[in-house]
Amino acid sequence: MLEVRRLHVSYGGLRALHGVSLEVRSGEIVSIIGPNGAGKTSILNAVSGIVPPESGEVLFEGEPIGGLPAHAVVARGIVQVPEGRMIFGTLSVEETLRVAAHQRGPFVLRRHDRPDLRRLFPALADKLDRPAASLSGGEAQMLALARGLEAEPRLLLLDEPSLGLSPKLAEEVFGLIRRLRDQGLTMLLVEQNVRQTLALADRGYVLESGRITLQGTASELLADPGLVTNYLGVSANTSFNPASGG
Repeated sequence: MLEVRRLHVSYGGLRALHGVSLEVRSGEIVSIIGPNGAGKTSILNAVSGIVPPESGEVLFEGEPIGGLPAHAVVARGIVQVPEGRMIFGTLSVEETLRVAAHQRGPFVLRRHDRPDLRRLFPALADKLDRPAASLSGGEAQMLALARGLEAEPRLLLLDEPSLGLSPKLAEEVFGLIRRLRDQGLTMLLVEQNVRQTLALADRGYVLESGRITLQGTASELLADPGLVTNYLGVSANTSFNPASGG
């Protein structure tokens, strides 16, 4: 579905991505793992049209989209839920969702079985008339996810969806991602919680200093001693069961 080939991104002469290549197949969750500043968000922003690639290719279902403006990328069915939520506090919850619905484009495949957003987000069901600024952090993250889904994405880009949330609220977000996965939604996920990410993902890429240093299935990555030690805080000699959370 998505192919990124030899992608380079720079900001003011400072190179953020050095020839990154990755792919996301239909129905998969693919995770991007790496330390802060590695360039994870730069990949998402280049795919979604927020920043232009310096060089390389971004293909969506075989068609080049690298360098297209963000609204044109959304019209093709790629929607990003950004880090920090970025919702307009003066709009009500209902108004936020209506604005997102207007972003649906001619390339989006209409689905009669599209998830009922009010069923997926019961915490928002009785707050439709409230301004977004009045929501709690967890509710605001749910609204950001609901806004992304309202645009009927074929590929959803998630940037740190659990950032700043309590463990309980983070687990609710991960539970929602699991339900979306089970419904067949394709996702590219950047997430600080490596345990939860690899428990959800089909495959993953490890990004360090703007370069892919490791890739594989979730189980292959969990078996890599370097990743276990550096990102999970577990000794390479200690077995790790993602289902147990430790």
